[in-house]
Amino acid sequence: MAMLTRRMMGMLAAGAALPGPVLAQGDVTRIVAAFPPGAALDGVARLLADGAARGADGRARGPTVVDNRAGANGNIAAGLVSRAMPDGRTLLLAIDTTFTLNPFVYPHLGYEPRDLEPVAIAGTFPLVLLVHPSTRITSLEGFARAARERPMLYASAGNGSPGHLAMEFLRTSLGLRHRALEHVPFRGNAEAMTDLLAGRVQAAFIAVSGGADFVKDGRLRALAVSGPRRMPILPDAPTVAESGHSGFDVRFAYMLMAPRGVPEEAKQEWAGLVSAVMQESLTRERMGAWAVDPDAGGPREAAAWIEAAHARWGKVARDSGMRIG
Repeated sequence: MAMLTRRMMGMLAAGAALPGPVLAQGDVTRIVAAFPPGAALDGVARLLADGAARGADGRARGPTVVDNRAGANGNIAAGLVSRAMPDGRTLLLAIDTTFTLNPFVYPHLGYEPRDLEPVAIAGTFPLVLLVHPSTRITSLEGFARAARERPMLYASAGNGSPGHLAMEFLRTSLGLRHRALEHVPFRGNAEAMTDLLAGRVQAAFIAVSGGADFVKDGRLRALAVSGPRRMPILPDAPTVAESGHSGFDVRFAYMLMAPRGVPEEAKQEWAGLVSAVMQESLTRERMGAWAVDPDAGGPREAAAWIEAAHARWGKVARDSGMRIG
């Protein structure tokens, strides 16, 4: 008989487990976060880790740690988790673009996407379209008109970042030609915001929390929010849909993923934990400050989200010729 790999042995052991909670107390659980400490995704990971350790859903999982593995738009963290034992003790938290865009723009991901399974949606977030006041643009209609008259430079946190994707999708929705909006990629939102504040670029699609303070003090102007509803942190900023483009809805999700072959019971346990944590008042308070909606969904909802976003961003990548690496 051929020698069983550790992965196969883990799958067999999981299938032979006795009835009861799949994730017993004692062993360390690890949530691999695809962003560095301090980012909103890292904050969500720590809320989930705390909830898992104390049993927010009634099932304490013992010691639970967050392991930050940033880089390559989530590919590094995804590759690490894809090779982990599928026992429900190693999870990945990443932005959905890791699975919905990266396969189209990276020639080599470093792992096989089929080696990860969706477990839960753990929050969603829109972006806000910001312009420098020197542009004198005060509305989305004015933004489109200005871009038709003269090419406009826009910043993002990098090729394939949410801000890059959202602006490309908005460009097509507004019927603007490809070169009407010239992309200037940076290495992170901080650098992008520095050039926008200095007026060296005219616009950017940025996470709402990253731009709210600059809007409030008048250094930047908010034209529209990409999601389906206004954000409490920027109540005066209309949605793109309100601005005349009905049905426009661009949001990104934090996805909890597990290695392929994880027991269904473990996926359901984690989905239940996410739902319980998202309902807690502390979670809602902190996520509100990050301008993240505490939306939750189980494996089925997560898979449906990934499928829809995969189709959307795949088309954007092909139409724009987007490539990374």
